[in-house]
Amino acid sequence: MSVQGIGIDVVDVKRFRRLVEKRGHSFLRKIFTENEIEYAKSKKFFAAHMAGKFSAKESVKKALPEGARVGLNWADIEILNQPDGKPYVRLHGRAEKIMREFALTRVFVSVSHTDDIATSNAMVVKDG
Repeated sequence: MSVQGIGIDVVDVKRFRRLVEKRGHSFLRKIFTENEIEYAKSKKFFAAHMAGKFSAKESVKKALPEGARVGLNWADIEILNQPDGKPYVRLHGRAEKIMREFALTRVFVSVSHTDDIATSNAMVVKDG
């Protein structure tokens, strides 16, 4: 297995919360899938979780070859959670196509947040 790309991102949770309050559900639907929104709704700190998912999408975009240059829809990168809360990535559309084009096999992601900051990193790997 060899690393093909890495990405990192940081989001100001309070700023993100203000955007959500100002733009509402339509703003969230432009960036997140229904699965991502529903997961965060089950958490005490909704804005921090959503900021973390946004940060993770940015990290994945940066880690993908050409990801920062090509137009990806936000929903092309979906950040989901295993039952124990560990995040994982599901790619769709153009992001999934990039994975196939470059024969990439997996995307790893890690997300963390406080009341003020959400941060994430992503790593794209290729077997062989």
